[in-house]
Amino acid sequence: MFKSKRYDDETLKHLQKVQIKILKYFIKVCEENDLTYFIYGGSLLGTVRHGGFIPWDDDIDVIMFREDFEKLSKIFENDIDERYKFFDVLNDDGYFSTWGRLTLKNTLFQDWWGEQADYDLNIYIDVFILDNIPDNKIKRFIHKWTSFSLNQLTIYSYIKYDNFSKMKKIIQQSAYYILKIIPISPKKMKHLCVKSFSKYKDDECKEVCDFPALCQMPVYYKTDWLPAKKAKFEDMEVNIPNDYDKVLTRSYGNYMELPPKESRFRPAPERIDFGEY
Repeated sequence: MFKSKRYDDETLKHLQKVQIKILKYFIKVCEENDLTYFIYGGSLLGTVRHGGFIPWDDDIDVIMFREDFEKLSKIFENDIDERYKFFDVLNDDGYFSTWGRLTLKNTLFQDWWGEQADYDLNIYIDVFILDNIPDNKIKRFIHKWTSFSLNQLTIYSYIKYDNFSKMKKIIQQSAYYILKIIPISPKKMKHLCVKSFSKYKDDECKEVCDFPALCQMPVYYKTDWLPAKKAKFEDMEVNIPNDYDKVLTRSYGNYMELPPKESRFRPAPERIDFGEY
């Protein structure tokens, strides 16, 4: 998993162009069906700081509230442009990421774990999910860490990790082998995970979080996000959180400060193929 390969400028720009194509289709479907989405994570940082991609970034992240995500998944299940495929962790036995992924068929983006995956590894954008968390502190603590732990176990039930840390490697690979022998299938693990994530989806909660990113991203107030604002991303207009400054500050601190030059890169995947695109 220790990638050192870097993108050349031409390949990175080509990848970003293909991802914008996927994003435009995603936004079109959301707008046609009155679904609310937001540009998220590093893509939100790029929108605000650069007016598009962070120059060295190689992915696009969006996020939706659980209700809108479930509607989107159902829409794509019944009607999707044949050039694309939408992965929801519950709709494909081989897919194990607990967020959505909109992919462009007949392309390839294969990372270090790709040989272990049992689904098509196309170029994609990630569709993350904002789930309710309860206001009660004890319930919140239990909900957050149960959900986060189930997310990790879901991944470990599919992928055998390597790691720089010998201790983490032992723990992660032990979990992988234990999950192969206990009487809970990976499919069951995925259902338990999503059930935990969405436990409070029908409750009136003030705050939300992205459970798979709980260690990197904080808890947010719903009012940080709604109503969505518009901003420029490359050659298009996209939704961003209403209080994007608060969201970015919570996530990155002084987000307008550029990282050191030696950190301005993303490692390239093991294999990439743009197909006809």
